[in-house]
Amino acid sequence: MKNKIKQELENIEIPKEFEQISQNGINKAYSEMNNNRKKSRWLIGFVACAAILLLSIGSWSTPVVKASIQNALNLILADKFEKMEKGSRIPPEEVLVSVEENSKGELITTYISGSKERTENENGDFSVSDGKTIASYTKNDNKFIIEANDNPGPPIESKIFSEFEKEKIQSLGTKTLLDRNAEVYKITITGEETLELWFDKATDVLVREIQIIDGKTYEEGKLISLKTIDKKSNLELFRIEAPKEANIIDHTKK
Repeated sequence: MKNKIKQELENIEIPKEFEQISQNGINKAYSEMNNNRKKSRWLIGFVACAAILLLSIGSWSTPVVKASIQNALNLILADKFEKMEKGSRIPPEEVLVSVEENSKGELITTYISGSKERTENENGDFSVSDGKTIASYTKNDNKFIIEANDNPGPPIESKIFSEFEKEKIQSLGTKTLLDRNAEVYKITITGEETLELWFDKATDVLVREIQIIDGKTYEEGKLISLKTIDKKSNLELFRIEAPKEANIIDHTKK
């Protein structure tokens, strides 16, 4: 049944003007994502063009595409974001810990282990996910909000890059950040805007993002440190547990 559907999809002729509309939509979605993204990777949502996405996903399984994936930089980036979402390159017995200084000068500490993640702001706010449930705490209003992770699919970046024109992506090779090797890619969004994405080579985690608009460089934050710690002795990091006397709002209970 799947093969029959796939054959029918592959026989669909997509007009060139539709392809251009699709690409414009992808570029716009990426731009909006970049402007409005939240640091917690599991909170990002995306609505894609179903026909184009099905054609893309269906073609991934063919031997020809698998053999040529090294030359298709858009698929390489899509794959990196999917691995990052799953934390599949992080050793299962370890937790990856990053400390970043955001644009306000605040330190943000993130802990990642597989699909589990915890982010702590030095102002007392934090969010935590065990892969199935997401919780966030804001210190100012003392609210602890619990929600189900109803978007467990591929991350928005993976979906976007699956359809992104590979000609607009350039590998800048390997560079060094915090004495660690990083694979760097340059993405052309428009003639005036480009983006550099730096992925830690050992873990495939995005460690730096540089936006260049009209020759001016912008960065949301600066990575201060990146290391791993033992998972077995730090399991409490990913518990969905509210601070004492916090106002708990549990959306998972109906």
